[in-house]
Amino acid sequence: MNYLDLRLRFAPEVRHPIHQFIDASEAVDRDVLVHGNTLGDEDTFLFYVVGDREPYAAALAAADSVVDFEITGIDDRSFYTFLRQRRPDVDEATFAAFQRTGVIVIPPIKFLPDGVATLTVVGESDALQETLESLPTAVDVTVERVGDYDWRQSLFDPSLTDRQREAVQAAVDAGYYTVPREGSVEAVADTLDCSTSTAAEHLRKAEQAVVTAFCGLRQYD
Repeated sequence: MNYLDLRLRFAPEVRHPIHQFIDASEAVDRDVLVHGNTLGDEDTFLFYVVGDREPYAAALAAADSVVDFEITGIDDRSFYTFLRQRRPDVDEATFAAFQRTGVIVIPPIKFLPDGVATLTVVGESDALQETLESLPTAVDVTVERVGDYDWRQSLFDPSLTDRQREAVQAAVDAGYYTVPREGSVEAVADTLDCSTSTAAEHLRKAEQAVVTAFCGLRQYD
């Protein structure tokens, strides 16, 4: 079972009004589709948003495709948006590409400036390839990452290389991270069959990636 991390870029002429708002305004720091239902004639979506509530609500109210919405505050800078919309043509074609046997879209879907949306899809190789080939021409797709899917990775994924993972595991096994420290970089180097300086570099890069990923998670608080 494979997964693809995809980066979709919608052409300016087909971007959703809210995506256009994100591009043009500094009021939104984060816009994430947490869950959605695209059955029937209308879509129902739940978004997590970090930003200024009033400009975002005004943009929703001005969007012709948005039928109704409700905003629930979390704190001064974050809120949930529950909305119903009439499906734009480009969304109809995009959703159709993913709604096929052998493919699952894994939430969340992040909406970024410049018309970009990032998402993960899981499925059979042939079905995933058919999905990519079926996307409308107004949507430019980039495969950013591919591999064997592991749900546990989605809980916390600092995107370590295989060698960095080996180094961290060797360090844990050696007691390098215990307090007081029981293992050494030399023990990690012995396990990896590399020089001490190389082992230390693997650990530094892995630690940087882990801490950076953890701080990224804190943005959801």
